[in-house]
Amino acid sequence: MHFYVLTLFPDLIHTIAGTSITGRAIKNGTITVDTVDIRDFAVRKTGRIDDYPYGGGAGLVIEAEPVFQAVESVRKKTSQKTRVVYLTPQAQVLTQTKVEELAGEEELILLCGHYEGIDDRVLEEVVTDYISIGDYVLTGGELGAAVLIDAVSRFVPGVLNNEESSQFESLQDNLLEYPQYTRPEVWHDKAVPGVLLTGDHAKIEAYRRSESLKRTKERRPDLLEKSYRISALVYGPEETRQRAERLISEMSRYGAVLDYDRKKLQKTRRTVHYLDLYVIPTGLETEISFAERFRNLIVTDTEGRKPLAVLITCGEDKGEKAFLENKGFSVLAQIPESDLADDRVAATALGLRERIDRSV
Repeated sequence: MHFYVLTLFPDLIHTIAGTSITGRAIKNGTITVDTVDIRDFAVRKTGRIDDYPYGGGAGLVIEAEPVFQAVESVRKKTSQKTRVVYLTPQAQVLTQTKVEELAGEEELILLCGHYEGIDDRVLEEVVTDYISIGDYVLTGGELGAAVLIDAVSRFVPGVLNNEESSQFESLQDNLLEYPQYTRPEVWHDKAVPGVLLTGDHAKIEAYRRSESLKRTKERRPDLLEKSYRISALVYGPEETRQRAERLISEMSRYGAVLDYDRKKLQKTRRTVHYLDLYVIPTGLETEISFAERFRNLIVTDTEGRKPLAVLITCGEDKGEKAFLENKGFSVLAQIPESDLADDRVAATALGLRERIDRSV
C-alpha cells in the first residue's frame, strides 16, 4: 500500500506514521508514506498559498491551483484513477467497513486541509472520497490522515503479525470488543473470568459475544441497530454449503450455520427478529420445495424494519425471493454462486457489509 499525503506540514505526518506498527511497516517496505508539501506549488512569488474568503468571514482559505498542481504531481506517478481522500469534518464519519474498502486499493492520495479549508472548486474536480474522523473540528487534516493510514495499514498483508488481529477487530460486527485480560490471574482481588481459563473455545466465544453485546449496549447503543445476527441456512450440495459458510465467516466473527436438510430444523418454528440476516442458497434441485423447507420461519418484532436475506443463486429462480418477501424479509442481495469462489468471497462479503451499513 502506498500513501501520498498532500499537506502543509510534512514533518507531522512522518513523525506519527514513522512510529509503532506503521513505522515498522514502513521500514519493512510493506507500506510507503510519501508527503507532498502543497506550498511547493504556490503560484505567487511570495510563496503564499492561502487568501481571504470571498463573501467575508474569519480565517483564510487554501487556493485551488496549488492543491490541483500537488495532486497532478502525484498522479504522474500513479494511476489517474487513484482515489483522492479529503479529510474534513463535513463528511460521513469513518467506519470499519470503509477502512476495509480503502485497504483494497494499491495506493491512496490523502489531502489535508488547514485554516478554513480549501477552495471548493478544486475539491469538486479532484476529490473522490470525503472522510471525517469524528464530529469535531481540528486545526488541520494531518491527524485525520494519520488515523486513516494507521487504520487502513492494519489490513495490509504483512503489517500485523497476527492476521486475526485485523480480521476480527472491535467494531467488526458493529459491536465493541469484549474485555481483555492477561497475567496475573488475580490482580487487586479481581480475578480473570473463569470461563477464559477453561480452554473450551465454544464457551469462550459465547462469553465474548455476550460481553461485546453488554459493552456495546452500555457505551455505544447506537451501534446495536446495525449489529445483525448473521446465519447461513444451508442445504443441498456440500460445495454450496461450504461457500455459504465461508461467506458468513468473512462477514461476522459470530456467524452461525444451520443445516436445513435436517427434518427437525424444518419442523421447528424459528422466530425471526429484524436484526437477523440469513444467507440462503436458492435455485437448487431438491426433493422438497423451498417453501416447504422454510415454512416455519416466522418474522416477528420488526419495529418497522424487516430482517434481511442474502440469496445465493445456484440456478433458475423458483419463486424463492417472492416467498421470503411474503414472509416479511427484505432481500438485501442476490449473489451468483461464482461470487463466492475463494478469490472473490472476501470482496463479496465486504460489499454486503457496505450494503448493510447503507440500509440502516
